[in-house]
Amino acid sequence: MASKLRQTALAYIDGFRTLSPETFLSILAPSAEHKFAPASLNLPHSMDAAAFAQHLGSLREVLASFPVFPKEIFENEGLSQVTIWATSETIFHEKAKGDDFSSEDWKFHGEYIFILTMDDSREKVVQIIEFLDSKATERLRGLMARARKNLNVKKE
Repeated sequence: MASKLRQTALAYIDGFRTLSPETFLSILAPSAEHKFAPASLNLPHSMDAAAFAQHLGSLREVLASFPVFPKEIFENEGLSQVTIWATSETIFHEKAKGDDFSSEDWKFHGEYIFILTMDDSREKVVQIIEFLDSKATERLRGLMARARKNLNVKKE
């Protein structure tokens, strides 16, 4: 049977499949802090649980799903931490894809390291440090901007 740390960490990772802010808010402690790294990406340095949930909600505008797949999971019971090395797949809403890109162009696979620190119950995440692949993240930013532009054009 999986430890409580592992169960909570896997629930967190699974939340990306639906990008449901409610799912994350049920896993994150109200005082949780999410940090992106490296700083060279110029992403928000730190977000509380509500801001992170709002961020995920904005992703749902263009993404149907963002499944994250753990490659390796490392548990540290003493620190109430789980480190996850993972990959992802990005699935854009069909309506967000433009005709100028092929379906292959819309495919994105990322790589991440998540360090999750849990509370004493090991059921709530109190801190997330998310390391992103800098080069790949820049490509994803371009796809996201393109998808948002396509949606805005289709609304007019």
